[in-house]
Amino acid sequence: MGSWAGRILIFLGAMHLIVMGVQNVEYVDEWFTGALWGLPRDEFIHPRDANGAFWVSLGSFAAPMMLLGALVSDLARRSIAPPASIGWGLAVWCVVAAAVLEPTPLLLGLIPAVLLIRGARAARSA
Repeated sequence: MGSWAGRILIFLGAMHLIVMGVQNVEYVDEWFTGALWGLPRDEFIHPRDANGAFWVSLGSFAAPMMLLGALVSDLARRSIAPPASIGWGLAVWCVVAAAVLEPTPLLLGLIPAVLLIRGARAARSA
């Protein structure tokens, strides 16, 4: 279960990064010229243009989700089940975020969340 959960997390993170990155590629040059350095506070409250594009792509949850997926996959290869709290935390985050933003693919995160919870329970039973 952990192996599949890890793969799904990596896939979801990669897809988000690719899709949002492609949609916002016009701002990439600004990111690497210091355009986002020293932004006024209002720009963090209401991000737009290059700043908004950064937060929905490179600065989003995508990279941490991929790293979590890699960790879960590595633990599965070692026959170590992550604690159920990881699955529960992921599930709560996905449900709350989906309640705020619809339509969203965030609900797909419930699949690896359930796999992680079930994997932790199975490991406790064994």
